[in-house]
Amino acid sequence: MKRIEIALLWDKDTLFRGYLIDRGFTCEVVMPNTLSAPFFSLTGYKLVIVPAGFGNELYSGMLKALRANSELIKDFVKAGGALLVSGALSNKNAYNWLPIKIEYVVEKRMVRIVVVKEHKAAGIVEKEECMCDGYFTGIGADGEVILREKDKDGHAILVVAEYGAGEIVATTIHEYPSERFIAYCVEGAGVR
Repeated sequence: MKRIEIALLWDKDTLFRGYLIDRGFTCEVVMPNTLSAPFFSLTGYKLVIVPAGFGNELYSGMLKALRANSELIKDFVKAGGALLVSGALSNKNAYNWLPIKIEYVVEKRMVRIVVVKEHKAAGIVEKEECMCDGYFTGIGADGEVILREKDKDGHAILVVAEYGAGEIVATTIHEYPSERFIAYCVEGAGVR
């Protein structure tokens, strides 16, 4: 049996899980009570995904568990894991559990994409225009903007930060990530 590669941090089963499984990845949903269990560990996973809407109580109750278990998540990334964090759909300090500084503004709209820096994470979408649920501001020195909006403001929509031996990818792109991007995250875990 193939080892489970991806932990999807959410408070109920989600269509995202089916999307990943349909593309050949092994995935399981890790709910808040499991994440907070005394003997639970992220060891063995290669990628942890926090889907869009995690910071908005209308969609998810995950934010409280993320904050309570921030050390567990930091240790996972530091040891070589990959963390993909999507748009919070909330302006209420929803990223303060991350070990990097990042601020987010909710603003749903279609945007044209500009690649700021060549990076494999830029392949998260394979088209020039996509739906975004907001943009990032106040990016700390650890974060590097890889994709931004192609407009006069040029807001950041994908930021990558190395953390220990791992990597944090934060995005406001409100579409499922490409199969190529997920493969990059899973295959590169622990070898960055």
